[in-house]
Amino acid sequence: MVYDAHKPLSHRVVDDAMIVAFGGGKARSVSRPAGVFDAQGNYIPLSQCWRDSRGHTTSPSAPPKDEQITQRLTGTWLFGGMLYAHFGHFLCESTSRLWGLDLPEIEYDGVIFHPKVRLPRMSRLIGPTKPWLAVAGCDLPVSAPPDPVRVDRLVIPEQGFGTGDMVAGRPEYRDFIHRRFGRSVKACGAEKLYISRSRLYSKRGRILGEPFLERALAAEGYEIFHPQEHTIEEQIARYKAARVVVSSDCSALHLSALFAKPNDRVAIIARRPGPTIEDFRAQYHMFCGLVPVCMSHLTAVHSFEGAKLAQMSEVYAEVDFAALRSNLVNAGFIAGKPWDLPSPSDLRGELHQYAERQGHDLPGRTL
Repeated sequence: MVYDAHKPLSHRVVDDAMIVAFGGGKARSVSRPAGVFDAQGNYIPLSQCWRDSRGHTTSPSAPPKDEQITQRLTGTWLFGGMLYAHFGHFLCESTSRLWGLDLPEIEYDGVIFHPKVRLPRMSRLIGPTKPWLAVAGCDLPVSAPPDPVRVDRLVIPEQGFGTGDMVAGRPEYRDFIHRRFGRSVKACGAEKLYISRSRLYSKRGRILGEPFLERALAAEGYEIFHPQEHTIEEQIARYKAARVVVSSDCSALHLSALFAKPNDRVAIIARRPGPTIEDFRAQYHMFCGLVPVCMSHLTAVHSFEGAKLAQMSEVYAEVDFAALRSNLVNAGFIAGKPWDLPSPSDLRGELHQYAERQGHDLPGRTL
């Protein structure tokens, strides 16, 4: 798929549609057989779900047989794509078709998704995402049936957001976000914000010695913010209030970027090798015209034996704190108060704790 962030999105209306969330056949990597079909059993390519323009999360499956269909949904429903319980993927992929809620002269009875996982009780997947859907402007009934269903009338909006190159969004999606997302939440919080990963559970990757960085930035007037400890509304309120944001590259920036203003200032500190940091730069640029300052001072990464460098979300990074401080000063994010830098023994002790909690060694790779 060729992705063009400036190209208008399309949609299709299908009567008597069939939806298959888990089709026959084997999953390959992150993709599994699934899809939407018209009344004659023809697969509808617009329903294919994507991680980015080069990687799809669904591949065409066979249409369901009549005896496999377990439910019929009456009325008009919007197809929402894949429903994730992971906030970063929810934001980038599960909201990507909700722009269809604003299509003219269509009244919906609900939104139907492919569930990311099959659970004994699908409410365990849908329930936690309802507050997220609400701030995305969706207060309709939500269904995520694991078994094939028919729908009287299904509206299939083209996917307008994702990760990688799709993180730039498409025009109708960006307009929808600016119009609807977090509309009722008022700004509340500090002008300067540091988004931290230090209180995430230990398997989640981070910068080693991050508490030292927190103390240094707090001394410069930054609020140290741990998004996972706050409701989605509280997170939005903070991001609306902040005019200066410093953060390592993390999922929270996908949300922050939706509320940034062109004159805000954002510094993104690399915590993993690879192009991910450039995706955030593209998102900020396309959603608000802001270009973040990206700072990469990685010296080594640690991960479990055999981990692929593509699995960067769970690596522990060593950074050159002195170089980072100098970069933040030169870019105007801090005034330059002295830092209490972590020693090599501080970093070894922190890494040893993570290794013990996970039950295996975390060897390092020098960059």
